[in-house]
Amino acid sequence: MTPDPSFPPRLGTSEPVVTARALGKTYGSGPTARTVLADVHLEIRPGSFTAIIGPSGSGKSTLLCCLAGLESAARGAVELLGVDPARCRAGRMSRLYRREIGFVFQDYQLVPYLDARRNAALPGLLDRRRDALAAADEALGALGLSEHASTPAARLSGGQQQRVALARVLAGRPSVVFADEPTGALDRASSAVVLEELRARADAGAAVVLVTHDPEAAARADRIVALRDGRVQSEHGRSTALDLAVHMAEEGR
Repeated sequence: MTPDPSFPPRLGTSEPVVTARALGKTYGSGPTARTVLADVHLEIRPGSFTAIIGPSGSGKSTLLCCLAGLESAARGAVELLGVDPARCRAGRMSRLYRREIGFVFQDYQLVPYLDARRNAALPGLLDRRRDALAAADEALGALGLSEHASTPAARLSGGQQQRVALARVLAGRPSVVFADEPTGALDRASSAVVLEELRARADAGAAVVLVTHDPEAAARADRIVALRDGRVQSEHGRSTALDLAVHMAEEGR
């Protein structure tokens, strides 16, 4: 593959891969306006595993989408792998998403008529990487899906589709992984496998940012960011699932 001179190189390990400065976002206007993010400051560094927690409606998914450049904030700025997604050309951002950024969506975003293997390999195939299918096979195997590799996505269960969506991310070996409730449709055993793979990506040097309602999922992170009413209420280091469950219950009151 011919190197692309316009594509930003991977940043050094001492630099943040994602930076949010004074992010603000409001839906609507006038008396019906609803603030979903208010003055959020955040830095995400390579090799870190960050969990974003908070009650429903606290702005978690909106923050994740803003950090990933999938939504624009009304105020403030985001820098993602050295670029401002709001000002970056569409083609350059597409290359960035194919090569350096992985996002696990709540609704999976699979192509229903493609089998699990090609869904997992899709970013690599679009980027013409020779190892795309082999990397997809490896990722599907790690998530216990090898026997479903040739099954069309539309015929997979919700939990299997969720794991294929994660396999698509793992196959690309991205520098940054954003995951929005990646264990929401999974049983306990499958959730453990998914969380182990996310933990392994962080241990290998990627930055992992996870939105979750699950205290056991959040307990895998090194850093917990608690949101409430669109604001960062508190930050914690690694915590037990029990401590996080208590914290979440108190915040949800």
